[in-house]
Amino acid sequence: MAVAEAAVPHFEMGRVMKRSFSVIAHNIGTFAALSLIPGIPLAAFFYIAVSTPRNAAGTREPSDAATVLILLAFVAYIIAAYVLQAAVMHSTVAFLNGRRAALSNCISTGVSQIVSLFLIALLTGIGIMIGMVLLIAPGIILAVAWLVAVPARVVERTGVIDSMSRSRTLTRGHRWPIFGLWVAFGLLQVLIFVLITIVVGIGVRATIGTPATNLETSTPLAVIVVAEITAAMMINAIISAASVASIYYELRVLKDGIGPESLASVFD
Repeated sequence: MAVAEAAVPHFEMGRVMKRSFSVIAHNIGTFAALSLIPGIPLAAFFYIAVSTPRNAAGTREPSDAATVLILLAFVAYIIAAYVLQAAVMHSTVAFLNGRRAALSNCISTGVSQIVSLFLIALLTGIGIMIGMVLLIAPGIILAVAWLVAVPARVVERTGVIDSMSRSRTLTRGHRWPIFGLWVAFGLLQVLIFVLITIVVGIGVRATIGTPATNLETSTPLAVIVVAEITAAMMINAIISAASVASIYYELRVLKDGIGPESLASVFD
């Protein structure tokens, strides 16, 4: 059943969280498949990093080739995370409109925007990093202000700079509750990561009996560790993407008074 609310006078954190998890629950198969988009480069990144042997001093020194592969995998992951956000936005809008988007259409939406998504990732990343280096607070403010730049680009077809500006406009006046949601979802993601780490760690030691100090020297165990980290971050990527899509929808209802039908029309 679609979740379609009427126009409301203020931003409600509870409503956004409920909508986020409702969207995930009703599209779990699609989202699980979409999570492979950032999951593959992420797994490559961690596997190369974990499998790099330590030197006599106990530090890892990847070869030049491995360093290049690590950097490429990291950049690919960042871009893929934004592609995932665009794909989830498509699926979320379809769900809110009482429809189910095909996996191929979600992927097509993300891939078709890849250049713009890369530029948004680059510009917002640089801006947030500079803000963090200066006083931390400016970086957090910019991160919240630019939070829905990707949905704005995907749904409203605005340019890169205009999408960032549009995000600032939509979030203005609601940044404290958005920040609260950001913190809440962040804590949930940390909890998920810790729980998966504990469960997998206990399972590995109980079934294989390998001491923790020897885990990284065993290739099969390195694969398990990489799979554990990747799975946790893929789950968190889905939560992040769905929450951003839900926040964007809430802001469009508040600011523009539109419903899911208007948003969905851009994908017809």
